[in-house]
Parts: sequence; C-alpha cells; structure tokens
Amino acid sequence: MDELRQFVAKRVKSAGNRKRYLALQFDQAIDPLTCDKYKTFRKLCTATEWKRYEVEILARLETAWETEQLRIRMHRKEYEEAVAILSRSRYPLYAWDSSYELRTAKRLESRHPEAILKYYLSGLGNLKTSASRKEYARKAQVMSKIHRVLVEVLRDPSRWRDFALKVKNNNIKRPAFQEEFTKAVPGWQTLK
Repeated sequence: MDELRQFVAKRVKSAGNRKRYLALQFDQAIDPLTCDKYKTFRKLCTATEWKRYEVEILARLETAWETEQLRIRMHRKEYEEAVAILSRSRYPLYAWDSSYELRTAKRLESRHPEAILKYYLSGLGNLKTSASRKEYARKAQVMSKIHRVLVEVLRDPSRWRDFALKVKNNNIKRPAFQEEFTKAVPGWQTLK
C-alpha cells in the first residue's frame, strides 16, 4: 500500500490536486502512525492544512504503538501526556528492548520526579523472592535509578535511606543479591 499510495500521490500532485494529494499522504502517515511519518506529514502541510489534519492525527494517536505515542508526545513537548504513557506501562524487563522509554524516563525525571519514581519502582517487581543473579543485576540497575531520583532530583536522602534499608534488610541472606546491588547502587555496602 505504501508504494501504491506514493505512486498515486505523485500523479495527483503533478495534476495539481493538492487536497487529494494531502489525503493520500495523510493515509500514508497513519498506516501505521509513527513519529517519523508524523514529522514528514507535518512538513508537507501549510499552517492552515496542519490545523485541519493535526486534530485527525491526534485522534488516531491512541492506536499507535506506545513507543511511537511516546515519541510523538515528546516531539510535541507534551510531557504530561508522555508521563501518562510511561505510567500506563510497566518498567521494561529487558532494557535493550525499550531503550527509548528508559531514555525518555530519564529526561522526564526533573519535570515529573514522583511519576518517574513510581515507574522505576514498578521495575523492581517482587524483591522478597529468590531470583537469578542476572535478575538481581537488572533490579540493581533499577535501584540505582531510584537512588538517583530520590537523592539527586528530589534531594531526599532520608527517604532513600529508609527505602533502601528496608530492601537491604529483607534480602540480607541473599549474597548474590547483595553483591549485585553493591556493584550498581551507590553506597549500598555502607548502608546501615
């Protein structure tokens, strides 16, 4: 369909039918809607044309993949909506699979620290059950992000200490857990 639409769009454009050309480009942009297609379509439109199509694109935004919704919201500088998208989803289990989401969460830490903190906390999962060393290492990376938000962004070291001590004491008999957290979390070993 992409190739067919582009072929027809070129013909329609050369015939001078701007309305039909934009309608074809709009269909191209929303099938499926991505941030790159959004930007490309935006560049094609005049200010007046964009006013008309922007409403239609935003109405279809919920049907796009969450990562693309997030990209578009960040591009539009709609940070509260971006935080809402992150909040609806859980912290990713595999960082390599969701690197854009994690980079975006970091960018939003100073604007919406409590919401991002909640997002990071969802990445810890159940800390009371045994897991593999690899899983402990993943959770330790999440804990280092929680440390950053509580200590550097919110400037609340006592809140961090209270939370971290509880986690540390609940897992004191798990040497692999303690080793991984010591590697990743600043001050973990000296935490008392």
